[in-house]
Formats: sequence, C-alpha cells, structure tokens
Amino acid sequence: MKKTAVFKIISVLLPLVLIVLLEIVLRIIGYGETYNLFNKTKGENGIEYLTLNSHISKKYFKNTGFNSDNQSDLFLSQKTDSTFRIFVQGASTTVGFPFYRGASFPRLLKQRLEKTFPEKNIEVINTGITAVNSYTLWDITPEIIAQKPDLVLIYAGHNEYYGALGVGSSASVGNHPFLIRSYLKLKNFKFFQLFENTFQKITQRDQNNLKTVKETTLMEVLAKEQQIPLGSKAYLAGLRQYEQNLGRILSYYKKHNIPVILSTLVSNEKDTAPFISPALNIEYYKKLCEKDLSTAKTKAQHNAMASYVLGHYFFKKNQLDTAKHYFHQAKELDLLRFRAPEAINTIIRQFSKEENIPLVDIKALFESKSPSKTVGKSLLTEHVHPNVEGYFLMADAFYTKLEELRLIGDWKNKINYPQAFSNLPTTKIDSIRGTIILKELQQQWPFTLNTPKPDANNSILYRPTSFEERMAWNIHQGKQKWEDAMRQAYHFYTKKGDFKNALTVVETLLFEYPEQWRVHKMAEETCLRLSDTLTANYYANKKRKLKAMKPN
Repeated sequence: MKKTAVFKIISVLLPLVLIVLLEIVLRIIGYGETYNLFNKTKGENGIEYLTLNSHISKKYFKNTGFNSDNQSDLFLSQKTDSTFRIFVQGASTTVGFPFYRGASFPRLLKQRLEKTFPEKNIEVINTGITAVNSYTLWDITPEIIAQKPDLVLIYAGHNEYYGALGVGSSASVGNHPFLIRSYLKLKNFKFFQLFENTFQKITQRDQNNLKTVKETTLMEVLAKEQQIPLGSKAYLAGLRQYEQNLGRILSYYKKHNIPVILSTLVSNEKDTAPFISPALNIEYYKKLCEKDLSTAKTKAQHNAMASYVLGHYFFKKNQLDTAKHYFHQAKELDLLRFRAPEAINTIIRQFSKEENIPLVDIKALFESKSPSKTVGKSLLTEHVHPNVEGYFLMADAFYTKLEELRLIGDWKNKINYPQAFSNLPTTKIDSIRGTIILKELQQQWPFTLNTPKPDANNSILYRPTSFEERMAWNIHQGKQKWEDAMRQAYHFYTKKGDFKNALTVVETLLFEYPEQWRVHKMAEETCLRLSDTLTANYYANKKRKLKAMKPN
C-alpha cells in the first residue's frame, strides 16, 4: 500500500479515534448526563424495579429552568410470565395535569385492570413528560421496546408546535426532522454534551435575553414563534414532523410485534377563546351579528375571535350544530397553537386505517358526553387538560377498547362504568391542589396575555379552611411532602370513621408504593371496616404475593 494511501486512512481515522478516547475518558470521570429513560431501584422487599428517570427532561430542555413533571410508576426489572405490561406515551395530559397521582388516566386504567385480572401482575407505566412532542416520543421508543411491552397506548399531539424541538419552540435546534433526530441521538454521547455545553458558554451573551420559567410561564418560555397561521410554512412543518415521527414510532413497534392503540385528541372549543387573533372590536362585532349576519360570517372566515363570538351567537339561539362549526373554526384559526389542529387528528386516523391500528376516538367520546355536543368546561379544565371526570372517561375508553380486542385474558371480572366511577382513587386533597394550580395558571400568560411576570413570592390569594384545603395548600407551597400529607389524611379519616375517603387515600398511595405489602394491608383493613369483604380479600391476596416474593 502506498504511503499516501496510508496517510489518508490515518488522517480519516485519527479524529474518530480521538473522539472515542475522549468519550471513554468523559465516561470514566462521570462527565455530563446519562439519559436513560428508566432507572433501577430496589423495593422494600429487595426486588429490583425500574422507574422513569425523573431527570430525563434535561435531554430536551436546556436553559429554561424547567424540570418536567412525570409520574414514577414502578415495574419489575425482570418481567414475569404473569405480567401484562402496558406503556403509555404522551405529554402533560398523559401525566395527569393538574391533578396527577390517582387522577391520571393511565393509573385509573391500571386500578381497573388490576381488579379485573387479580391473578395477573398488571403494569401500566406512564412515560408522559410535560411539554414534549413527537420527537421525544420517537426518541424514547427504543427504550420502551427493550422492556418488552405487551401493549403501547399513545395520546399525543397538542405540543407539536411549541413542545421541545418543535417548529415554533424556543427549545429547538432547527426545523429539519432528520437533523433534529440526529441531534437527539448525539445527545447520548458525552463528547457531544461537552461540545454543546462549551458552545453555549461561548454564546452565553446571546442567551441572556431568553426567558426562563422562573420569570414567566412554561408556555411563554417555549412559544418562540408565537403566531403560526393556519396553512403557513410553520403550520405545515409541524404536521410534517408529527406524521414522520409517528410513522417511525409505529414502524418500530410493528417490527417488534408490539400492539399499539392510538387516540384522537380533544380540546376545549366552546369555553376557551382563541389565545391570539387579529384585532376585533368585540362589542361592534356582536351588533354586526344581529344586523348583518352575512357580513359577520365573512369576517369569521379569517378571524379566530370573530368565529368564536359567532359560535356563541348561534349557541344562544340554540343552533348547536352551527355553533359547533364556528367554535371549531375559531380553534383552527387561533394563531397560538397550544391546541392541536384537526389535521393532527386526521393524521392519527389515517395511520389507524392504513396500518390497521386500533383507535380510541377520545374527541368523539367527549363530544358525546358534553351537554351541547361541543367540548367545553364540563369535561376540560382549560384548553386541553381534562378534569377528573374527563380523565376517567379516557381511562374507560381504553379499558373498553382492551375488552373489545380481547387482550390480557378472560374478562369475567369486568368492572362496569358506574362501579369504577364510584371508586375513583383521586383524593380530595389532590383535587383541591389541582384547582389551585389551575387558578394560578389562568392568571398568567397566555390566558391573560398582558399579565405582569409572576412573582415567585406572590401566589394566588388562598385561605384554606378545611383539613383537605390546608393539606393541599401545604403541598402546593412546598411546606409538606405529598406522601406525608397522605399518611396524615389516612389517620384523619380513620379517626373520623370516614373509611371511604381513607380507602381512597390508601389506593392513591398504592400507585406510589405498589411493592409495599404494608400499604396493601392498610387497604385490606380499611375495606373490612367498610364491610367490603370481596375487595378486602383482593388486597389480602396482593399482600400475600408481595410478602412471598424473593430477590433474585
């Protein structure tokens, strides 16, 4: 071989060798972040479990001051033959905002499935991360596949524009899907983290004008390109990234023979006005609706607020179908895209049809359960997040679809809708805390666009009077840990003889500590006090199985 050829080979390989050596050194000294989706942990019985990495959001959000919400659902490190394992992918709705804990639809689904199949180990693992979009879902899919799921549920799309790395997001590295996916792959390497951190330090001056969640709301931090008109270049780019990423996600699962259930998205169209719309004199426009409806309709074709006002005009006249049309049009024309456009649902339905993937039509379900057949505040807390009843409806829809598909096993112990709804594992404390979170959120951007920047020491005026309100406020203010408040609540209710609420508290604790037989014993004893021997026996059997488990 000629010397010139050898020199060329060395010149090509040398940078690669240096990068490999640098990567090895950085790993040895513990530099940077390890972005595992799951972390190992030991249960009190010595069994090894996995749980979602609470710091995984650092991979997707930098320089925002944001530490994403997520649930911590334990599941066995070594899957057993009796285990049916479900992973749920999505964002804040999947996490259960603003109630979390026992109100999220994955946990509501888990509780119902556990009682339907008491002989099985039902695992429903919530991988939802607040404020992420399809790039994150795509990125974590291989790690989900590695845990051998029996089923995957996907509810995602509202964050496609402003979620991490979206086309309108401040947490972005460009608009080309291939480059963004490559960037996410490189983030797993320490040498790339070193390069990125060094680059950001050099360009720190350029970052000084960026807002963080300490200065304003997360929604404003992420909404770099606030106005994205219907049909614009950015609008179409968002649809393209969603379609490409979801297609890749579904291809991964299909390749590994993992069944998936998709879901359409629902948003508040009736009771959430457009966040940003071209200027409109609302009072004048209301008069126009009365005097010259034809002109008013023409105006509404291009103005989100006009369409919304026109929707209410027809709603008051009890012309509900026409009102629904204009409410929907107002959402589609909204320049601030914190509600997914209907085109996202179209993409979801197309994948379901073309790939023969089961679909849960949450949008249609919510419409059918809404008084005026247009979704509003009866089921949603604000623009996209359900209330507790709404979350239960979502869980029920997936539960019904699982039965329809005859997954898991024999459904002889099916829990019907009224029975499940009457035993919601959502505490009064968590419900009240969710209400407090909502009040604070709705006093800030974008619900009130001209609101001054929130002061960390200037929360909403709240005067708790009841025990539950005091506990909720203490948790919200960081004065008390959630688990301590739950234990205190259990003793409070038990002392009062309020065993119904005491059981709700215990069942919420079971989501956090499913491996602890003592919590199951608490549930058993509380059920006996309620004279519910059937459920008491269920928890007694769970307790015995946990006590019998031995570390590998």
